[in-house]
Amino acid sequence: MKKAVLIGAGQFGRGVIGMLLEQSGYHVVFADVNDAVIRDINERGEYSVRRIDQTDSTVTVKNISAISSLSPELIDECAACEVLCTCTGLTALPKIAPSIAKSIEKRMEDGFDGFFNVLACENALGGSTILKNLVLTHLSPEAQSYLEAHIGFPDCAIDGIIPPVKNALPADVTAEEYFEWDSLKSGFRGPLPEIRGLHIVDDLSRYLERKIFTLNGPNAVTGCFGWRKGYRTVQESLADPEIYEVVWQMMEEAGAMLSARHGFTADEMLQYRTFIMNRFRNVHIIDSCERVSREPIRKLAANDRIVAAMNYAHSFGQPTPAYYKGIAEVLHYDNPNDAQSVEMQQLIRTLGMPAALEKITGIPAGSEDASLIAAEYDKIDKQEAQRS
Repeated sequence: MKKAVLIGAGQFGRGVIGMLLEQSGYHVVFADVNDAVIRDINERGEYSVRRIDQTDSTVTVKNISAISSLSPELIDECAACEVLCTCTGLTALPKIAPSIAKSIEKRMEDGFDGFFNVLACENALGGSTILKNLVLTHLSPEAQSYLEAHIGFPDCAIDGIIPPVKNALPADVTAEEYFEWDSLKSGFRGPLPEIRGLHIVDDLSRYLERKIFTLNGPNAVTGCFGWRKGYRTVQESLADPEIYEVVWQMMEEAGAMLSARHGFTADEMLQYRTFIMNRFRNVHIIDSCERVSREPIRKLAANDRIVAAMNYAHSFGQPTPAYYKGIAEVLHYDNPNDAQSVEMQQLIRTLGMPAALEKITGIPAGSEDASLIAAEYDKIDKQEAQRS
C-alpha cells in the first residue's frame, strides 16, 4: 500500500491534509512532538474529524499511524514514502529540514531513481520553496544534484478554518467543512499524485495571493483590533461596526490590487470577499482573537499578508488608507502570552514607533507610508488614553 508522511499532526494537519491523504488511499504516518496525539493515534488506529459549516458531519480517518518527529525513525519513514507533506508552521521548517535531508541522502544511497514530491502545506507564500532551500543547506553537492533531478517541492496554497473546539480525545479534531488546497504543477517531479481535494494549477500565485491577502491579512487585523477593544472572538469583533468597516475596506483595497495584478474581475473579487466575510462571521466556526493575532512580527514582515499587499497596491498607484489603519492596529497588539507581541512592544518602546516599524516591516521611517501609519497609530493611542 502506498504511504504518505505528514510532518505536523496539528489540528489542520489532522483535520484537512491527513484526512485527504487517507481518503486518497495512502497509509498516513503522522510525525509530531505531541506525545498525547501520537499515543492516541497508535492506540485507537483512527480519529474523528467533525466537519462544521451550516450543518455537522463526522468523518473517521482510519489508515494511520504516528511517530515522534524527533525520532530517527522519521528519516526511514520519509525515505520510504510516496509523498511527504508538512503542516508544522513556517517557523518549524528549519527544525525538520535536517531529517528530510537525511532521508533524501538515504534514497540516493539506496539507488532510488524514481520521483518524489514534498509539499509544504503552510500558511505562507512559497512554503515548499522555503523548505527546499533549507533542505539544500544540509545536503552534499552530489545529493543536491540528486534532489534537483528526482525530488519536487511544489508550492501550495491552503485554506481552511480550525475553530478552537476542545475534543474529547487528543487526536479528534473539529474543522470547517470548506477547504482549498492548490499546488503548482511545474513544481512536481514525475507523475502527478492523485490526492483527493488537491487542485494542481499552472499559476499558483493568483490563488495563493487571493487567499493570503483577502483572508489572512484582514483576519489578523480583525484579531488585533478585537483584542485591543476587549473582544474574545473574531465573530464578536466583526459585530463592532468600526472593526467591520476597516476590515471590509482592507478587503476592498486587496481586491482592487488583485484585479490589477492577476486579472480577477471586480465581480469575482466582490463575490470572494463576501464569501470570506461570511466565513469570518459564521457563528458555527468560533475563532479566537488571540489565535488569529499570534506572531505579529511575522505577519507584518515585508513579504507577508499585510505589508506585501499594501506594497503591491502602491505599485499600481492604488491608495491604501485601511491598510495604514490595519498595520497600526497590529503594532498595538499587546499580549504578554505571545512572545512576538512582547518583542514588538519592546522594540517600539526602545526604538520608537517609526524605527520599530522599519525594522519589522521594512517601511522606511521617513517615508510617506510611515508617516500615515504613525498618524493612525497616534489616533489609537489617543483613543486608548480616553478609554482609560
